[in-house]
Amino acid sequence: MFCYHCQEAKKNLVCDKTGICGKKENVSSLQDLLMFSLKGLAYYCCQAEEFGLVSDKTNRFMARALFSMVTNVNFSATEFVTLIDEAVRRRDSVRDKFKAAYQQKHQQEFQQPLAEEAEWQYDAVDEQAFTDKGAKVGVEKDHELLDPDVHALQETLLYAVKGIASLAVHNLEMKVDPLQYIDQYRFIHQALSFTLNKDNELEDVLQLVLHSGELGLTAMGLLEIAHCKKFGDPVPTTVYLDAMDNPGILVSGHDLQDIEDLLEQTADTGVDIYTHGEALSAHAYPAFKKYFNLVANYGGAWQAQKTEFPKFNGPILVTTNSIQQPKKTYEEKLFSTGMVAWQGVQHIADRKAGQRKDFSKIIDAAKQSKMPTALTEGAFVTGYGLKAIMKLTDQVAEAIKSEKIKRIVVIAGTDGRHKERKYYTELSEALPETTLILTAGDVKYRFLAHDFGQIEGIPRLLDVGQSNDFSIIISFMQGLLQTLGLSDFNALPVSFNIAWYEQKTILIMLALFAMNVENIRVGPTLPPFFTPPILDLLADRYGLKGIDTVENDIESIMAGN
Repeated sequence: MFCYHCQEAKKNLVCDKTGICGKKENVSSLQDLLMFSLKGLAYYCCQAEEFGLVSDKTNRFMARALFSMVTNVNFSATEFVTLIDEAVRRRDSVRDKFKAAYQQKHQQEFQQPLAEEAEWQYDAVDEQAFTDKGAKVGVEKDHELLDPDVHALQETLLYAVKGIASLAVHNLEMKVDPLQYIDQYRFIHQALSFTLNKDNELEDVLQLVLHSGELGLTAMGLLEIAHCKKFGDPVPTTVYLDAMDNPGILVSGHDLQDIEDLLEQTADTGVDIYTHGEALSAHAYPAFKKYFNLVANYGGAWQAQKTEFPKFNGPILVTTNSIQQPKKTYEEKLFSTGMVAWQGVQHIADRKAGQRKDFSKIIDAAKQSKMPTALTEGAFVTGYGLKAIMKLTDQVAEAIKSEKIKRIVVIAGTDGRHKERKYYTELSEALPETTLILTAGDVKYRFLAHDFGQIEGIPRLLDVGQSNDFSIIISFMQGLLQTLGLSDFNALPVSFNIAWYEQKTILIMLALFAMNVENIRVGPTLPPFFTPPILDLLADRYGLKGIDTVENDIESIMAGN
């Protein structure tokens, strides 16, 4: 296998035998073949767009298939075999319709040299045959054919596309009008098809990569609007971090609709609902506050699940990503849903049109469980959604003018296992008391237990929610820009320190590049798929830098560098 799309790639280079995440060689090969097949589908979708022949069902399939390959989402070989088969069948269907429409319009057959991705066929749907084929068409194949720097940026583009696709699935679950997402779907097709060319220029790839950042930020904004429309505008909310006396269900992931379905079905049953990971933000939405059995947040970020899940004692539901190979101590109590899958783990089927997901199986398991074993105690305030944080704009602007706030430091992104991530704890706690800290994503678990106090009545730590909510931070900064009478984003006293792990946090980084934001720090390591020349390019244009010691970074941050 050859996989380096997450921050924990072995030795920060590549996982070449078994993934740090637990992904096996066969699943890696099947993912490579799925990407190969989706590129072929995307090629014909681009051609067929002229004739309006790309259905919403094909767009949705493309998004779900790409989402399945985001880090720590799906590890089921069976699932990938099914997705590969559907990708090829959809490709052939779009191809046939397009060729017929082309011939009718131009009175001649469509003729163009085709990449293998657009032509590949198979004799039977066979897992071993697909695995063998996937081993021949992965990342290393393109690496041998392309300029290494072009290849590096094209890999970045593919990871950005996966991030956009994951947001498309979230928006789909929230019933966002597909027409609002059509630009993202078209870009997915364009980007995947573009990577089939063997003579792409570096600057052309870079422009697509930057555009992916723009579209990712737009997709985050659409999702934020959809969440607020359905569940109300988040309000600052104290979330307890201890355990109650009833049996419970632990929900991990980003999907708020799953949480509502589960709360509705467990109301008055004596079963409590706990959030985990990025699900913590659910406590801030008004629609969920009527459910008195949404009681607390249990545990930390995703990477501690193997030690924390067994102590929960009840069933655990993983809704969107960050599943790990389960230990036997809780394997029978682990459930997945949506695109999440692990071979042998119980899976909750998708909701039928107009209905809620059926969580009866997991609820029955909870009723037979013991109460959770307490891990910690205390509380954390989340819920500085767009309306809540925008109310602070004038107050923050005045504190900046009076130099009560000398710097805003955005520590956003994803947590992980590496011991180097203690940097985010040490950094946040060592920042001067004249700094305001904004956060989004589960990197906050590195410092949520710390009391940061206030500046002129403003909490020094403001949590806007999930990594998907990063667009809220950008909107707040744009509001500050206007209030302070500044015209250049880089004139704001703000520094971005992004903890990356997977494709959604790559989108955050690319969104900042697209906005020409300078002096972004990315850690705890820089992405391994960036070649040294690409790192130099990004450093020259945007001031991209890795992390240093806490002391050196704070000195640089406070100096505006």
